[in-house]
Amino acid sequence: MAEEEDRLRPLQKAELEVVREWRNHPDVRRFMYTQHEIEAKEHRSWFERARQDPNRHLLLYLQQGVPMGFANITLVNTSARRAEWGFYLAPDAPRGSGQRLGRATLTYAFDTLGLHKLCGEALAFNMRSIRFHERLGFTREATLRDHHFDGQIFHDVIGFGMLASDRTAGQGATSS
Repeated sequence: MAEEEDRLRPLQKAELEVVREWRNHPDVRRFMYTQHEIEAKEHRSWFERARQDPNRHLLLYLQQGVPMGFANITLVNTSARRAEWGFYLAPDAPRGSGQRLGRATLTYAFDTLGLHKLCGEALAFNMRSIRFHERLGFTREATLRDHHFDGQIFHDVIGFGMLASDRTAGQGATSS
């Protein structure tokens, strides 16, 4: 794997439809806070609002030039250099793409943005995302009980954090 060919770059308007298709795929959507199918107009409005916000970073992940995923970093406390992230892959992304997207996003978050802390969340039934965060070197910091209501039932949410010092100490750079 030539991970030097992996990169993140700002999402462009022309790529909105492919990212919306990924987001609406049942294997992606079922693990999101909002689980309805997102219409094109709603997606365009979200994009326009987000790109006006200097604290939002909407990033397309490319493997050898081919779009394979999306990452979203939102600075929630600029003075503390703390941000939250979310992500998803193309449903047909090859095995190992998640770890590669994760490492590329960590590099962007800590090296490019100069963050002190990056936080993430996963619905407690999403074991794949929980393992993913842990393999990247995140620390499980919280279990938020009955934190999300999907319209039918409440779900616990697991909170994760990674400090810049965790990453430089060797965490967050391991391969799968």
